[in-house]
Amino acid sequence: MTNIKYTSILLFFLQFFLLELSAQLPAEQINQARFTKEVWGGVIMHSQGFGLNFNYSKFKTFKKKKYFTIDLLTMNHEKEYKIFGSIDENAKRYVFGKLNAFMVLRPGIGGRKILVEKLRDNGLQITFNYSYGPSVGLTKPVYLEVLNIDSFGQVIGYSIEKYDPEEHNIYNIYGRGPWSRGFLEGKFHLGGFLKLACEFEFSDDRGIIKALELGGVVDAYPRRIPIMTEIENPFIFPTVYLSLLIGAKYY
Repeated sequence: MTNIKYTSILLFFLQFFLLELSAQLPAEQINQARFTKEVWGGVIMHSQGFGLNFNYSKFKTFKKKKYFTIDLLTMNHEKEYKIFGSIDENAKRYVFGKLNAFMVLRPGIGGRKILVEKLRDNGLQITFNYSYGPSVGLTKPVYLEVLNIDSFGQVIGYSIEKYDPEEHNIYNIYGRGPWSRGFLEGKFHLGGFLKLACEFEFSDDRGIIKALELGGVVDAYPRRIPIMTEIENPFIFPTVYLSLLIGAKYY
C-alpha cells in the first residue's frame, strides 16, 4: 500500500515537472517537435540540362528523416552545340549531328540529416540529402525542318523529317523541328543513379520550406546512350546541379 502511495506521489510530481517544462519552451520549439513530414519540389538546373523535382520526407527522429524523391529532366551530350540553319537565321537553332533527345526519370529513396539547425526564424538550416534508385532513360528521335530543293537547285519549301546523317547536312537543314515529334518512336534505357546534396533552407516560417539545393549526381547505364553521330556517346553521366525549392512541413 505504501509503495502505491509513493508511486502516485512520484507520478504527480513528474507530470507537474513535464507540464512546467513544456510551458517554458518557445512556441516555435513546440511546433517544430510536432512536424512529422515534409513535401517540397522545384526546378533543377544542371550541367547537362534542366528539369523538375518533387520530394517527400518522413521524420524518423528530429534530425534524421526518410527521403523519397523524383526527378524528371533532360540530359544533353557534353559536346552538343546549337547552330543556325543555312539560309535563315530566324529559323530555330538545332544541334547538328544529334540523333536523339535524351530524358531521364529518377525515382529514388534515401535519407536526410540536419547538419546545422535553424536557431531563429530568419536563420539558415543546412541539411545533407542522399538518394539512389533506378534511372529510367528515354531516347526520342530528333526531327528537323528540311529544305525541299528542285532539280534546278531552287528551294520550293520544307518538310518535317527525322534526322538521317546520310541525307541531311548543313546545306539542306532549315532548322529544328517540333520537339514533341517522335515520342512514339522512343526507346527506354534502364540504369541507376546516386545523388548527394546539401540543402540550404532559409524560410522565416518554420512551417514553410524555401531552399536552395546544391549537389551532384551520377547516372549509369549498361550501354552507351545514342545521342550523337560521329562522337562517342557516354554510358555514365556525372552532373552537378542547383535546385530552387519550395514546400511545406506538416504535423
